[in-house]
Amino acid sequence: MIDDLANPPDSGPLLQAFEEQFGEWSRDADALPRLRTIVIPPCDTTGTLAIWAQTHGHALLPEPSRIDLTSLAGTGKLPDLTGDGLLVIPRLEQWFLRERNGLHTVRSLLSELARTERRCLVGCDSWAWRFIVKGASADLALPRPQTFEPFDARRLRDWFATLARDSGGVTATFRLTENGEDVLACDDDGEPRNAHLRQLAARSGGIPWVAWHLWRASLKVSVGEEPLSDRAAGATAGDARTVWVVGIDDVELPPSNEDRSLLVLQALLIHGGLTSDEIDAVLPTTGEPDMLAALVTTGHLQREQGSGWHHVSPTAYPPIRKALKAAGFPSGAI
Repeated sequence: MIDDLANPPDSGPLLQAFEEQFGEWSRDADALPRLRTIVIPPCDTTGTLAIWAQTHGHALLPEPSRIDLTSLAGTGKLPDLTGDGLLVIPRLEQWFLRERNGLHTVRSLLSELARTERRCLVGCDSWAWRFIVKGASADLALPRPQTFEPFDARRLRDWFATLARDSGGVTATFRLTENGEDVLACDDDGEPRNAHLRQLAARSGGIPWVAWHLWRASLKVSVGEEPLSDRAAGATAGDARTVWVVGIDDVELPPSNEDRSLLVLQALLIHGGLTSDEIDAVLPTTGEPDMLAALVTTGHLQREQGSGWHHVSPTAYPPIRKALKAAGFPSGAI
């Protein structure tokens, strides 16, 4: 039922933003510059840039498997960028592994991008971009990256309001459990009356998919046995359908192994996700499988069935970023 009110994908507005930012340029074969770079916020689990490229018929450069990254080192094999039309490289973070021979392939790709005449759009996660600039001088081969304006309370409100009508055509009212206030109600200037979305925008860092996941996790069609205040209970009289918005607490790191967990989390953010074997390659003394399992249990990580691929949970990203920053780790920023 919640899917009716906050249905995937979690990056809907960003697809439109990609089109507004790159659409006209992508269709004009003579448009300059030839090469453009976009830095994308972390935890984009749906692959928004690749979805945009496929929707508009642009070619995608296949990513190498991480198993091949070290075996390609020193072979002289270069990525093939030949062809017509715009070429999109959606996840530059998938082209390297932070270990002894793991940067050869991304350096080869950057070298080819600097030489090719083909028009290319390169996407890269913000945590990976900082690492690749330092480790492979990506800023010398690629133009200064663009990014998106963070989502503020008004943009979040407009987005969530489009999701408020369920599959049966009934428009829901989203109310806070503590006081019954309508979270999506606006003042005469179109700004949200309630502070909840401003707090959500700040907590998520303006990252739309992080905000979406936090929003979705906070929605309850029933409060169960939890008592409502008289004010909250009385506010629903005119609602066609009421959906309650509850507070979501930050997840806590394993207290006895915080240093190890931060090393694992930073490695996962830099790479966009890793398997347990890949974690062992980039963190040979700290990436033991028990830490991955513990972080999945605490809700910091999600593990994909079948592939064994681990990535940071979007709902856990705000406290993870805060903990990494407090510990002195460089944050994901341009």
